[in-house]
Parts: sequence; C-alpha cells; structure tokens
Amino acid sequence: MKRFLTALALIALPLVAGAQTKAETSLYAKTVKKPTVKNAEKFLKKYPSSVYAPKVIRLRDSLFFFALDSEDAAGVLNFRKEHPESYFLPLAEERIRVHNTSTISPAQAAATAGECAAAVGWKKDNVEHILALGEDLSLRILSPDGSLEESRHISHYTLQDAGQKPQLLQPVELLAPLGGRNYLHFAYLNGDSEYVELLYSPQDDITHQVMFYGKPLGRGEGELYRIEGQCPEEMAGLERSAEVVWLCSRLKENPSLVQIAEADLLTDNAINWWLERNPNAQTSATRLTFGVLDKESSIVKTYSKARKEYGKGYNAALFDIRGYTVVCSYSKSTGDYSLVWCEPVCKNTRRDRFLNTIYFDNNSATLNLFYYKGRNTFKLRVSLASKSLRR
Repeated sequence: MKRFLTALALIALPLVAGAQTKAETSLYAKTVKKPTVKNAEKFLKKYPSSVYAPKVIRLRDSLFFFALDSEDAAGVLNFRKEHPESYFLPLAEERIRVHNTSTISPAQAAATAGECAAAVGWKKDNVEHILALGEDLSLRILSPDGSLEESRHISHYTLQDAGQKPQLLQPVELLAPLGGRNYLHFAYLNGDSEYVELLYSPQDDITHQVMFYGKPLGRGEGELYRIEGQCPEEMAGLERSAEVVWLCSRLKENPSLVQIAEADLLTDNAINWWLERNPNAQTSATRLTFGVLDKESSIVKTYSKARKEYGKGYNAALFDIRGYTVVCSYSKSTGDYSLVWCEPVCKNTRRDRFLNTIYFDNNSATLNLFYYKGRNTFKLRVSLASKSLRR
C-alpha cells in the first residue's frame, strides 16, 4: 500500500510541478517519498493552499485509515469524526455498517433467548447481543451465549385501560430506516380499536411510538384488525421527530387503517360528547344536555337531505348515522343545529326498543319520540325549548 501511494503521487507530480516553487515541489517530493503523518502535516502547515494539498491530505488520511485495525470500532468511529471530508470516508462508513450488522439469525436468537415473543440479533460497535421481547413489552438484552446483560421495559402506549395487555403483531425486526442507527421495530394492538407502531433504539433506550385509533370495522378474511380513525401524531402544529415522521408514513401505507373523514370525525366527537353527558337518557333522566353541532359535521350534512318535522321555532329530523340513531334539530332563531337524541341503532326491531318516528305536538316545540318494542308502543316527549324529558 505504501509503495502504491508513493507511485501514485510521483506519477501526478510532473503534471503540476511547473506552476509551483522549487521549494514547494521539493518538499512534496520528499513527503511522498517518505510518507508519514508527521511529514504530511508538515507540508500542509507550510503550504495549506498548495495544488499538492489535496494529494497530501489523501496520503495523510490513508496513513491514518489503513493503520486502523479493521475490528477497532472505536478507532473507525473516531476517524469518521476527525476526517468528515476524507476520501476514505465511504470505506469507514462501510466498516461501521459491518460493526453494527448482526450475523445472528432470528432462529439462532430465538433458540438462545428461550421463552419470549420474538428475538433478534443486535450488534453494536462490533459486539453481538440478542434482544428478547416479551408479550408484556419487557426486553432482555442477552449475550450470544444467552447470559443476561440487562433488563428493560418498553412503555405501553394506550388511551384505554393501562392494565390491558397489548397484542404483539409480527414481524418483530431490527431496521435502520433513517441511516446507520439500528431500531427494534414492531406493532401491537390495544383491544380492537388502537393500533400502535414503534421504533425502539436499544443503543440509548429511547422509544418512538405512533397510534391509530378509532372505530373497529368488520374484518375481512385473514385480517387481524381493521380500524377507521385517526393518528394523534398527525395533528397540525405538532413538532415531530424523524422517527415519528417515518412511523406516520407507515400508517398511511397500511390498508387496514382507514383515515376518517373530517366530517365523520366531528360527528363521532359530537355523539361521544352527548352520550357522556346524558348517561341516563333512556332510563331515568328528566332533562337532556343538547350539543350544538359543527356545521361541517356529517350529521348536519345528512340533516339537510333528510325528511324533516316542523315545529314552533324548530325543525327536526330522525336518521341513522355512524352506528347510531340520532335526532338533529335546527333552531330558526339562532341558526344552530343541535344533537337532541342519540342511541345505538336497533339491531332487532321485533325484540328491542325501536325509535320508529318523531313528530311535534301541534304548533309547539315539544318533540315526540315514538317507539315500538315488540307489539307494544310508547313515546318520550322532549321540549326543544327547555330541554326537559317526559316519559
């Protein structure tokens, strides 16, 4: 290698020698004839702008790089840090990649790890490890012979009961989606309405997670989940790390996750709000809390096309939407649309209570909700003015 570099430099020498001083050319010739880091640094200090400088820098970097032990991970990392523009940087990057790419197969990792949900090989700075993931998101870091090096736990991301056990989804894999750093990547379900995907950095014990949550949909053949909803990490104005951006792109590519339309999201929020504030509406309540609707919600859009009942100061319509039977009213004085009534759509009209129709008392603001239950009928009376409820 030394003879090759010397010959290369001497071949290039006559091409540029005529434009340089004799002293500069002479020192360059001595440097390539006796290539040492000290001699290269001496030349660069004396002639930093010389036409020979790039060749001397390359010579100096080669002396640094090829003197390194190829197994010396720390030395290669330091070379990259100290020589970020070196000609030999691609070779250094390749060595770093090898130093951080495990040769332990998933089958070998699983056999060594024993009881666990999944296991993968993880190599850091030319040292092999095994990551063993438990069903409860516990993580054991093992040596290649199975000895326990460290125990950790990945945080459980959920909007539901924190005690609920996550359901791990395969595959569990080690990836480098953003460059050189390795991440443990997998996904899990919380019940049937929350899907979580994550990147975990074992190097610094940091987890990045994104969630898609909403309404469970009917699953097709072979599907483990199907959800219509949204991702809170996609909310406008939030600062997101590169890891979160990558994970959000994964959600968009997942055909089992259906992004909810904004109009339906407004409707779902209104329905949930109404149900929370009127828990006894169907049993013992004597007053109701109406919710003023956003005009962009799909309830309002559906109301505009529905058959309407006309009363004193109010109009109203009955229809099914998003799995619920709702009554929407319109105030002629304020122009507001309100969610008056809400209950799950009746699945069995012969057995269960079924809201069949609505109508106003003559020229009043009192709305009658007329029900069938088997062969029997009954009604509820709702005052849209006072929000009172009579049975």
